[in-house]
Amino acid sequence: MLDDINDLKKDVLEYIEVKLDLVRLHTAENLSRIFSNVATIAVIGYLLFFIILFISFASGFYIGSLLDSNELGFLCVAGFYTLLLILFLVFRKQIVERPVIKAIVRLLFPKFEDDEKK
Repeated sequence: MLDDINDLKKDVLEYIEVKLDLVRLHTAENLSRIFSNVATIAVIGYLLFFIILFISFASGFYIGSLLDSNELGFLCVAGFYTLLLILFLVFRKQIVERPVIKAIVRLLFPKFEDDEKK
């Protein structure tokens, strides 16, 4: 009887240790996925910044040459960005908040996403 209790205690402790290892593995996987996504987004954002910067300069000079005034060309580019800012502020919930929330939930809880697809 005492041996059975000791075996049961040993099995329960082993089970708890395996469950903790599983939680650690899931946590490490989720953190790795999050950090790799953040790094990817940072690199893409950095490169996009420079692409947009140089396209903006080129557009400013091009429009300036059409209007015979670099100042007006850059003013037109600034107006375009102001319009984009206003649109972004109006539609930020649909453009940013909801997709970001969904992406974070998908990263942290991939199991639930698989359950929803069934």
